[in-house]
Amino acid sequence: MNALLASAAGDGDTARRLARAGVDVIVAYHSSVLRRRGLPSVAGLLPWANANELTLGIAPEVVAAAGGRPVLATVCANDALRPPDQVLDELAGHGVAGVLNAPTTALLSGPVRAALEDAGLGYRREVELMALARDRGLLAWGYACTPEQAAALVAHGADAVVAHLGITRAGALTAEHTATLAAMAEAAGTVPLLAHGGPLTDPAAFPRTGQDGVRFGFFGASVFERAQDLDSTVTAWRRAVEQNGETCRTT
Repeated sequence: MNALLASAAGDGDTARRLARAGVDVIVAYHSSVLRRRGLPSVAGLLPWANANELTLGIAPEVVAAAGGRPVLATVCANDALRPPDQVLDELAGHGVAGVLNAPTTALLSGPVRAALEDAGLGYRREVELMALARDRGLLAWGYACTPEQAAALVAHGADAVVAHLGITRAGALTAEHTATLAAMAEAAGTVPLLAHGGPLTDPAAFPRTGQDGVRFGFFGASVFERAQDLDSTVTAWRRAVEQNGETCRTT
């Protein structure tokens, strides 16, 4: 079976073009709305708008335009004003097939991260989102930055783990990146794994780890949304994913 190729979308037109180009899964993504306004991806971590409201606002048109492809939606599980139970029920009513924990506190560190964890608003809520989604018959995808986070997601029913390498920006794929991916693959066990972010701005940078018996799918956001030739970009990433090793583990 082929490894998954997934992409974010912030409107129906983008979702329609992604479906036509051949991506497997489309994610109605809160920060896609901000990128459409010319803002950087990191803006999705700032309190300029309610992330869940942004996603709920675009979910219906993305689902309608997806051409039958599965549509996931980002959910901020740390939102104490709009609890995830309510958001999941609304998203299910819009026809989404599953959820992804974003924005994620996994990208935060230092005193801010510690304060969130102490307040009960940290990554644990994102882990618990996996079980809440599964209870509603929704697919549960989870961002993780460490093997420990990947293992926690899987233990709570994650259907896929998305290995987050950081905010997307050009750079070299380092030995540290590949070691992290390999460790997360081991922690995920048989659960499908997709790589995302960090230096993965070009298909040529996609990790070639087949010699270790590990294969990744790919989840892209800005790399697809800002592509001048979306069809060619999707084709190039599809080729990179399919050439990533020989043992397919991302289904």
